[in-house]
Amino acid sequence: MSGQAQGFFSGNFILNAYTGYPNILKVSMPTIENIPDNVMPDYTGLAPSGLRMMYMITDDVSFGVDLMYGTASASYTTNDSIFFNGNWEVQSNSYLIKKQRFRPQFRFDLHLGSKEPSFDQYIGLAFGGNLRTREIWQNNILVNQNPNDENLVVPVSLRTCYGFRYFLDYHFCLGGELGIGGPIMQLSLSYRM
Repeated sequence: MSGQAQGFFSGNFILNAYTGYPNILKVSMPTIENIPDNVMPDYTGLAPSGLRMMYMITDDVSFGVDLMYGTASASYTTNDSIFFNGNWEVQSNSYLIKKQRFRPQFRFDLHLGSKEPSFDQYIGLAFGGNLRTREIWQNNILVNQNPNDENLVVPVSLRTCYGFRYFLDYHFCLGGELGIGGPIMQLSLSYRM
């Protein structure tokens, strides 16, 4: 005879703080932004991170809101030879490309049973908005604010995932998630109210 246990029950609220990997905005910048090969760019950014609030509708299904935010930037300098007034001169230009993405999503999770009551696993599906900003600065002057010249920007976002949490005590859990439509991997800290 076997049984299944679970960590969450109908009526529980779960607050999750998480960070993801990799930062696809940052990783894709050399290709998407056509950064010259002969420069040494400095890349920075915040990996997709966020807050998620879930409510257990039943013992097996939760519904909530996910707010995911990520940034990436690249800065570099080009040195070009120009012929000006009969002389060759070197002209330096500094560039800064800044990108931000905010994805507010509604989310459903189907919680799967486990023989270990401190372990929660789930399959999730989320859908919502996809808000992007992009700025290109040349010599500290804003020259472009198009969301992305190279790609079509779709105003909706989707995510499907598998995740798990392990309860450290009644309120706190550590967890992880694998998915597409956002970071491939997430690490999270959850609080049950």
